[in-house]
Amino acid sequence: MVLRNKNENNQNLTPDMAGYRPSREWWPDLTDYRKAMLLHHISYDEIDALLKEYAEINSDNKAIVCEFLYTCLPDEPSWVYVEFPNFDNAPHYLNLWNYQNLLVWMSQKADQGFCLAIPRDQRKPLFLSIMDGKNPHGDSCVGIYADRDFYFEIPGDIFEWGPVPTSAFNYVGFLKETFQFDTQWIPGVSKCEWRKTQITLTVPE
Repeated sequence: MVLRNKNENNQNLTPDMAGYRPSREWWPDLTDYRKAMLLHHISYDEIDALLKEYAEINSDNKAIVCEFLYTCLPDEPSWVYVEFPNFDNAPHYLNLWNYQNLLVWMSQKADQGFCLAIPRDQRKPLFLSIMDGKNPHGDSCVGIYADRDFYFEIPGDIFEWGPVPTSAFNYVGFLKETFQFDTQWIPGVSKCEWRKTQITLTVPE
C-alpha cells in the first residue's frame, strides 16, 4: 500500500495510470458490501459519543436516519467491530465519503483502526483502507481496492488511483503485520450481542 501520486494534472491521465482522479460517480461502489470499521482500544461509550457528535456537525439538506451496530470481537475483545449501514436513497459516493470520514473521526479515540468491506458476491474485490499516517492533518486515507492502491482526501473529495498492480495484494498478511489483526476473528461477531446507536445524518440533496 503506497501513498498518493503527486501528479496533480488529471487531464493527461487515463484510468489505468497512477494519479488518475475519477469523478465521484466512478468511486468504488460498496452498496452490496458488508462495510466494517475495526477499532482498537475504544469503548462503547466513546463510539456512541463520537457518532452523535459526528451527526451534529453535519449541516446539509437531506436527513437520513441510520443505525450503527457494534460489538467486541469475542476472540480479541480489544478490537471493536462497527457495522457501517448503507444510507437509503443516497448515491454510493456519499456512502463511501462518510465511510472514510468516519474512520478519520473515530480514530480520535482508537489507537488503531481500519475499514474492511467484504462483498456479498465473492467475485467482487475486497476494500481496505487505513489512515494516511504521513498526513499531519489527519484528514486522508490510503487503501486497496481491486488490488489497486488509492488515496482519499476528505476535505477535497479527492479519490486518486495509484499504479496498476503487478501482483495480488495480501490482505490477510498486511493486517497481520500492520495491526497484529487476524481476519479469522471476524466471523465470531455472528455470535455476539450488539450495541446500537441511531443517529440522523444530513447529506446533500
